[in-house]
Amino acid sequence: MNGLQMADETASKQPNRSSRRRAKSRAALIEAARETMSVKGVDATTIADITEAADLGFGTFYNHFKSKDEIVDAAMSDMVERLGDEIDELIAPIDDPFFAQIVAWHQVVSLAVSEPIWGWFVLRSSKTLNMLNEGLMVRFRRDVEEAIQAGDFTVRDIDVVANLVGGGVLSLVNARLSGVIDDAQVLEGLAMLVTHLGITPEKARKLISKPIPSL
Repeated sequence: MNGLQMADETASKQPNRSSRRRAKSRAALIEAARETMSVKGVDATTIADITEAADLGFGTFYNHFKSKDEIVDAAMSDMVERLGDEIDELIAPIDDPFFAQIVAWHQVVSLAVSEPIWGWFVLRSSKTLNMLNEGLMVRFRRDVEEAIQAGDFTVRDIDVVANLVGGGVLSLVNARLSGVIDDAQVLEGLAMLVTHLGITPEKARKLISKPIPSL
């Protein structure tokens, strides 16, 4: 290999290394933001807190994000995608599609309870509320369509059911975080929601009496 070829190869590899470093630092900032905000709260967390937790320079932050609001959106989007992927993996072995949906929805409430700062932030921000709703509803619609084709679910209008379920789950999150209802009542609420998919309340209550796997 002559010198020119080596130079060309080095030049072609350089952007890849640079891109990897950039992606790594961006991911570190997002993870640091999520962890810091889950402890201190969204409003109390500063950009300096995030960069310190990520062990990156203050200026590095602005190479990736224009403001704290922008990294909050990125952290929320990352969390929603992670949650969706983990729920998909959790419910994949479950044969009963009705129980699978109960398990999936239960994870959303459980996350809000285990990380209440994020739960409250989702509920008070229309932008992140929509992000959570839309991100998980894509998966919900996919599962519903598959179950309809398999003859398991009886749903006349997926749009209506998706809105009822999405709003219902978030309402349960709000009530649970507010202390209005307890865990047993959350399960009763999930049983009522799953009836929208074509199952009787009696059968739904039998399902919520089963052990519900968690992430």
